[in-house]
Amino acid sequence: MTARLQLNGTDHSAEIIARRPGLVLRIGAVEYAIEEEPATGAEFALNINGVRHRGWRCRVHDTLYVRLEGRTYALRVPSGTGTAEGAETQDEVRASMPGVVVAVHCNAGQAVETGDRLLTLESMKLQMTVVASHAARVAAIHVSAESTFERGALLVSFERESPKP
Repeated sequence: MTARLQLNGTDHSAEIIARRPGLVLRIGAVEYAIEEEPATGAEFALNINGVRHRGWRCRVHDTLYVRLEGRTYALRVPSGTGTAEGAETQDEVRASMPGVVVAVHCNAGQAVETGDRLLTLESMKLQMTVVASHAARVAAIHVSAESTFERGALLVSFERESPKP
């Protein structure tokens, strides 16, 4: 599977070479073996080709900001790639791949801000935290801790904003 992405404004393609026993990506002509280590909140730790990297991540709308080794990177999927199954819209969060819910960090009716934790998910032995892409009120949480889900499954939905007079 190949994905187009932009890193600090430069177009790249990333191809998943293997998912098991570990994730292997090819970006350009270089292959990277990647393992995620347990971390909390926005912090992450990755083992890339045997070298440990620690950093922080924050998602704002369609851009993921990653702080790694003293540099900040902006990673985004370019517009025009369409909203494929499993993609997130302003009103809902859908699963991009199958997995298990590790923890639920929000409640129905709760107001969330950009970057607030919603769920912790595990897929292919990697844990990731899903954060709010924008300020909203949670309408419903469609999964519970320890439940499994398929790709494209609705995880969280937000209340639609009422038009302002």
